[in-house]
Amino acid sequence: MADELPYQLGRLEGAIPAETAKRVGHLMRLTNSYYSNLIEGQFTEPATLAPRVKVREAKDLRLLAVTHIVAQETLERYLRRFGDTTWKDMFSRDLVSMAHKRLFSGSSDKDLDLGNGRVLVPGQLRDESQQNVFVGDHAAPGWESVGPMINRMQEAYGMAQDPRTRLLNALAYHHRLAFTHPFEDGNGRLIRMMTHLQLVKIGLGSPLWSISRGLAKRQDEYYARLRAADQPRRGDLDGRGQLSQSGLVDFVRFMLEVCKDQIAYTADAMSVHTLRDRLERIVRFDPHFVEAGIKPGAARALHLLLIQGEVTRADFKIYLGLPDRASIEHLKALINIGVVEAPSPKSRELHPGLPIWFAQLVFPDLHRRFT
Repeated sequence: MADELPYQLGRLEGAIPAETAKRVGHLMRLTNSYYSNLIEGQFTEPATLAPRVKVREAKDLRLLAVTHIVAQETLERYLRRFGDTTWKDMFSRDLVSMAHKRLFSGSSDKDLDLGNGRVLVPGQLRDESQQNVFVGDHAAPGWESVGPMINRMQEAYGMAQDPRTRLLNALAYHHRLAFTHPFEDGNGRLIRMMTHLQLVKIGLGSPLWSISRGLAKRQDEYYARLRAADQPRRGDLDGRGQLSQSGLVDFVRFMLEVCKDQIAYTADAMSVHTLRDRLERIVRFDPHFVEAGIKPGAARALHLLLIQGEVTRADFKIYLGLPDRASIEHLKALINIGVVEAPSPKSRELHPGLPIWFAQLVFPDLHRRFT
C-alpha cells in the first residue's frame, strides 16, 4: 500500500495544471482546517472563511480555523525556506513545539482556557509545564516521560532513508505522538499537522488532497484505531515494546487507506469527463450563474480553463461560442462571480477561480459533517 501512494499521487498531479493546482492548494488548506477542527467538535462554516483571511479579522470559532490555515501555510513555507531540514528534524522537539505554537498563537483566552484554572501556553510541552493529563479513559504518560519519548521517537523514526519506510514511520508516529500527548491540550490538531508536514517532506503532502477530510469521514474508526494501538502488547508475538505492534500495524494500514481514498476523491472530481458533466449542471442550474445571466454554454469554456490552468482571453471567448459583444459581457460576469480570474482588466491570460461556493459544487461533499 505504501508503494502505491506515490504512483497514485503522481497521476493526480500530472493531470492538474499548475495554476489550477495552486488554487486547489489554497482550497485544501481551508479544508484541512475545517476538518481538523470538526474532528475536535468545533464547526466553522467554510463559506465564512476566505483562504487568505488574516487572523486579526476572524472572530469566535473562526479564529481557530483561520489560525490553522495560516499556521499550515507558514510551516510549509518554513520547510521550503530551510531546504536543509533533514528527515530526522521532522520529528524534533523544536518542530513539534513550533507547530503547536503556530496553531494556537493568537487564540482567544476562551480557547486557551483549560477549564481547571490553568491556561494553555502555545508551544509549551508537558515536561515544561510539569502537568499530567487524562483524556477520556487514557492516562497519558507522566510528564517526566514526554521529553525522553519524543527523543526516542526521533531516533526510531527519523533515521529511515527510503521513501516507503519514511511514509510508514510518519503514519506510525501519528499514533505514538498521540499516545504521548505532548501538550496539555491541542494534541489532535498538532498531530494531524505534523503528519501533513512529514508527508510534505517526502513529497506526498500535496496541496491537492486533505488527510484531515479522510479522517473526519471515518472519525469513529479513526478514534477506534487509535485506542486499539494504545493497548498493551498481547503476548510474545505482538512486538517487543510495551504497546501492541499488531494494533499499530492496523492503524498504519487504516491511515494508508485514508490517504488513498482522498487522493482518489480529488482525482475523480477533476477527471475530464466527470468535471465536464458537473460543470454543465452547475452553470445551468446554480443561482450564481442563473442570476448573472450566464448561458449554459459557458460550462465548456470553464472546463477548458480548469483543465489547462491558463487560457488567453481570445480562446476563452471562442469557447463561449457567443457573438463578440455577448462574450465580453459573459466574461465580465464570470470574473465578477469569481470563477474566472484576470490579473488585470486588460490582461491577456485568464486563470480559473475557485471561490468556496463554487469549489463546493465542483468537489461534491468537500465540506460536510460526516457524522
